[in-house]
Amino acid sequence: MSWHALFACVPLGLAACAATAQQDDLLAALGRARQQCGAPAPLKPNARLDDAARRLSQGASLERALQGSGYRAQRSFQWNFSGYRSPQAVAQALAPSQCRALGDAALREVGVQRSGNSYWIIAAVPFDPPAVAEANGVAERVLALVNQARSQPRRCGSESFSPAGPLALNAQLTQAAAVHAQSMARFGYLEHHGRDGSSPADRIGRAGYNWRSVGENVAMGQTTPERVVQEWLKSPEHCSNIMEARFTEMGVAFAVNTASEGGIYWAQTFGRR
Repeated sequence: MSWHALFACVPLGLAACAATAQQDDLLAALGRARQQCGAPAPLKPNARLDDAARRLSQGASLERALQGSGYRAQRSFQWNFSGYRSPQAVAQALAPSQCRALGDAALREVGVQRSGNSYWIIAAVPFDPPAVAEANGVAERVLALVNQARSQPRRCGSESFSPAGPLALNAQLTQAAAVHAQSMARFGYLEHHGRDGSSPADRIGRAGYNWRSVGENVAMGQTTPERVVQEWLKSPEHCSNIMEARFTEMGVAFAVNTASEGGIYWAQTFGRR
């Protein structure tokens, strides 16, 4: 132990130093196990996840533990071990038997709790939505991914589509998408009909878009353009909207409400003047 680390522990007392050292040993062992599982990077300690792991040790479910600690995860895993004398033994138990979960490249953060020979571990993909300031860049990325999808023949459920021409972003369609995304985020629902009774066509018309044909996709929970477009393409109805050759323009928007079920809500509008 370096002089600086030893000095830092003195005000905390020997018990706190020992607990910190135990946690460091467990994190190091987890890092080795994750490396054995082929993951590209170690997990970063997170104080809220430590608190969630402590709640696990007191009998809480994973969902309750995360809620109680104030940590929102897109995806999470827990491991509980009892009777293991060392962090190294825990790591050996994790790899290779738990490599499918532990080696998930999307996992970024971890929380741990140890009491004697018992261990509680939570690894998570944090809920990390884009910032409002990134909205234009997000829209451009969604557009690029959609046009890439439209450039190839595709099967959406039972329906086959030929390649379609590229779409262009339209400010009025984006405005209509933003209105609906914000409504869904505020009230925590995922539907095409708004809380005011509006349909996609109503909202697009209110935005000033003089349309001949319109469509709409919605989604919740996805925190990247790549993920939301991927999910839309997996759904026959949403995929059909993306591949519809009659549409020439689109708008897209997202809205975040961390207290809601979905956390982030997306609306994508399509139109032809």
